[in-house]
Amino acid sequence: MQQQSCPKIIEISMSTEILGRYASYKIQFNQNIICRRFNDFVHFYDVLLANYPGIFIPRLPEKQAMGNLEEGFLRIRRRMLQQFLNSLFKRQIIWNSPETKQFLNEQNQTWIPLNNENISLEEKYKTNLPDCSNLEITLDMKCQFNDFQSFLVKVKPMIDNFKKMCNNYVTAKTNFNTEKLIFVNYVLPEFEKNLLFKSDKKFFQKTKPLDLMKNQKYDQVRKSQSDQILIDLYILESDIESHAIQFDQIRKWEDKIIRYEDKIRQSQLDLQQTLNNQRNAVSKLFFGSKDKEILRLQNQIDHYCKYIQELKGLINITMGQVCLFEIPEFINEKEQNLFKLIKYIGQLEMEQISISAEYWQNILDSQLISQIEQQHIQESVLIIEKKQKDQSLQEEERNLNQDLNQYIENKEKKSEVISKQKEQESSEQN
Repeated sequence: MQQQSCPKIIEISMSTEILGRYASYKIQFNQNIICRRFNDFVHFYDVLLANYPGIFIPRLPEKQAMGNLEEGFLRIRRRMLQQFLNSLFKRQIIWNSPETKQFLNEQNQTWIPLNNENISLEEKYKTNLPDCSNLEITLDMKCQFNDFQSFLVKVKPMIDNFKKMCNNYVTAKTNFNTEKLIFVNYVLPEFEKNLLFKSDKKFFQKTKPLDLMKNQKYDQVRKSQSDQILIDLYILESDIESHAIQFDQIRKWEDKIIRYEDKIRQSQLDLQQTLNNQRNAVSKLFFGSKDKEILRLQNQIDHYCKYIQELKGLINITMGQVCLFEIPEFINEKEQNLFKLIKYIGQLEMEQISISAEYWQNILDSQLISQIEQQHIQESVLIIEKKQKDQSLQEEERNLNQDLNQYIENKEKKSEVISKQKEQESSEQN
């Protein structure tokens, strides 16, 4: 199967059964076409996960109870299932497995998982991963492995933020177009729109949005672009989760090694006590003679040692597979894709800001707004001039009043002086 081409999902067909309708995916594999339901993919994934622990198994898209037959949902699921098949095709141990051969066998109308218990896990891995079978894990490889784990832990929350940003972008874009429609079609009075059309036709054509149907189509295009980004993010997130499952399995094997090493130490202690004739009554009762107990403890120690060696072999093979294949694969494809997503999301954010700024700038630069502003300025100048004129008249009136009051006051003083003089002259005569 190594020289065969990657299977391709060419069509989604709808069928009906007693329990209702369901979707099946037509897969073209070389010259054959097979049909598989999503549940078949799920069973296939579960079998691979159980039969190949510690190996990277790409994740499937999540199940959805409602709306799982809608065209948009099926389109997204189809792309993610295609990515699942592409990922299997790149990994030799999974692609050449009997489980994959059976899943892609056109004779199997209903896919039945295989049981592979006759072959030990270590033997299966050594056969299918020859580059990793006798590989010695160096200190540099361990550091590379640990750094990769740390990097994926840091990347996961960043992907969650990217998904939120994409959803926010679609919401913001839709809201802006809706608000623009409402503003131009309802908020602006009808006579103002007529003035706008007559006074500045070019501006009106700029600011007048598309009709509602065209506007919705434009939003759908932008949402489709955002959906493509979200799919890439979901695939990247799923791959990180697959790596997490892989790392968790390796940790479980390491924990088992620690437990079996403890059992070996305990068995060696029991063996030493038996050789020194220090057996307790329980050991004598259950294990019989001294020779039988010694043989049993030695076999037990040998069994534990053999199992530890198998676990260490599995750890070396799977860790080597991560260092030799998964890390370069991530760097070559997923890391570059991640940087592309960062750049594209940034461009969307800048586009949204630019569109909004350009729209309102067109309104501010319009001839009508300029005319209204100039008229407002002229009215303000006239008001100021009138106020200034009124103030000067009031000032003149105040001055006149002051002069008049001063004149009257002086006249009264002069009259008073004259009357006093007359009174004085009359008194002198008397």
